[in-house]
Amino acid sequence: MKIFRRRKKGYSFSDDLVASDTVISLVSGFIALAIIITMLVVSIGTSGKTPDYAGTILLIAGVLGINGLFFAITSYKQENGNTNTKRLSVILSVGVLLLLASFYII
Repeated sequence: MKIFRRRKKGYSFSDDLVASDTVISLVSGFIALAIIITMLVVSIGTSGKTPDYAGTILLIAGVLGINGLFFAITSYKQENGNTNTKRLSVILSVGVLLLLASFYII
């Protein structure tokens, strides 16, 4: 049994783990993705006869996607935060916008 365990020391180039703009972008992206999935389930459940407010809710998801993309791009200007979460926020926001564009084309 070891009483003193050796801790691994890693390099940290910032004090904060996640930049504040990245958090805003991730929250906006996940809310937009949840809205899209919910409207897709409602559409499948009603055999394509969605209520009138479904378009408005998907428009709100598009605005959230654009908002998330804006904050994801501005998060790269901040020095603090992890680059992997910044990349994830960009990928999530662009994915939401591409998904909405594909729904519009279909």
